[in-house]
Amino acid sequence: MKKIVSLIALCLSAHVFAADPQGIFAQVELVSGTKQKAQFLGIANDTVSLGGYIKNQFTIVRFPKAQFKSIVDEQGNDLLNPVKAASDSATVADSAVAKSDSSLANDSTTQDTVASSEQTNSNSSISAKSNPAKVFINFEPSSIDAATQELLGNITFGLLHEQDTAFQMHRWDEIPACNDRTCIQEHWKQAGAKEIYFGKIAQAKHPDSVQIQLTRVLYEEDLPTITRAQIGVPRDSILQNALSKNALTNLVKKANGKEVSTKTERSYIHVETDPEAATISRPEKDAICRSPCTFVVTDTGKIEVNAFWNVDKHLWGAQTFVRPLPGDTAKVSLKLKRINPEIKIVSNPVGAEIFPGQDEITHDSQSIGNTPKKVTLTTPGMTYLRLRKAGYRDTLVSFYVAPVSEISLDVSMEHLTDFDEIKMQEEWYHKRKVSFIGKVLMGSSVTPILLGTMFFYLASQNYDEAKDIKNELNMPSAAKGDNFNEKIKRNRDLVDSGDRYSIIGGSMIGAGVVLLGLGIFLSF
Repeated sequence: MKKIVSLIALCLSAHVFAADPQGIFAQVELVSGTKQKAQFLGIANDTVSLGGYIKNQFTIVRFPKAQFKSIVDEQGNDLLNPVKAASDSATVADSAVAKSDSSLANDSTTQDTVASSEQTNSNSSISAKSNPAKVFINFEPSSIDAATQELLGNITFGLLHEQDTAFQMHRWDEIPACNDRTCIQEHWKQAGAKEIYFGKIAQAKHPDSVQIQLTRVLYEEDLPTITRAQIGVPRDSILQNALSKNALTNLVKKANGKEVSTKTERSYIHVETDPEAATISRPEKDAICRSPCTFVVTDTGKIEVNAFWNVDKHLWGAQTFVRPLPGDTAKVSLKLKRINPEIKIVSNPVGAEIFPGQDEITHDSQSIGNTPKKVTLTTPGMTYLRLRKAGYRDTLVSFYVAPVSEISLDVSMEHLTDFDEIKMQEEWYHKRKVSFIGKVLMGSSVTPILLGTMFFYLASQNYDEAKDIKNELNMPSAAKGDNFNEKIKRNRDLVDSGDRYSIIGGSMIGAGVVLLGLGIFLSF
């Protein structure tokens, strides 16, 4: 019962005397004997409403009437069980003597009736508690501040009680024979509970955060149906964040299997790197910023953060994973190291050709090899590859090149079953083969053209030398002796050799031109 007092104390601690009262100041006493001052707002449907200020906002909390022993205002009036005052005190005084016997008799009868009613209510309360339909087990003991945990439990019970007044709240240590959830669950099942809620505050993965968990155990049949809902909040402001934006209300609804329309809340990630000025990016996204920097995320799951730095054609990088908290900032520090990313591509079946990019494959597309193969990529970011294998459907692979040493891709290719697709693929292979032959012919044409050109050059050299000898023989002073006859023979030999070289050169150039033309025709 002290949990209620903690809640009332929190409501009134900051502004109970500074703000205008919204209700009647009263002394509240619980059935456990604990007393506390609060603002009394009224009783409706056996539910007591108390109020107070939290952060300049008047807040109302409601609890079952059965948990209070008395509520007395500053004038001593009983607000928990109000009685009608006499309409005219003077009349009562004048008739007091005349009706003393009757009054005494009536008082006696009234007292008997009240006692009987109280006994009946007490028995009903005991009967209800002994056969609870719905039970909320307060938050399991943890390292969280006890007052905060108790207060959170009372608020959670209040929300459950507003949904269904059949709920009862019990403490975790209320059953001495049980020290774990399974035992407590079985105890209340045997007591007749059909719906049991367990509260727990657990440490989140981030050291500055906790998770508020609510587990629902529903017995529709003999075996229970268990559902769990949870929210993450900063450890240093559990209550503030649990009560803001209906977070705790939505937690109760989710645990109860109800749809909750949630508005995405921003989170922040602050990244620092050594060295600074590294490019910060996320998978499937462009570069976000340069470190040190802070960026906004709306994801609630684990987020991959990459940092890389290019200097002198060398890549330095680092990678980490962050789970941000809604409305909070997660800080990350990364130390870059030199890396050389390699993409290991394996396909089933093996031997598929690898084509860079995401464009459709044509007969001009150039492959970079066949699977299995390792490809070195030095620029982090989104990359696309196409795989083609005869008899299999083309497969487009998109992946993010992270600043890590090695990335493995395992691609399963699908068999072609459509006749038109098979025919188109066969035509592509045929065109590619013809194009390949054409390119080979174009390449082969270079050799005869060069050789033919060389022979033409040799022919021109012979023709020039023969011309010089002829000019020398035509000089008037030339004697017609053995030397003269030898030069004539040399001149004829040079001319004949030049003619042969010209014929060979022309033939080779002609053949090269034919090959070139045929190669161009086949290629285009």
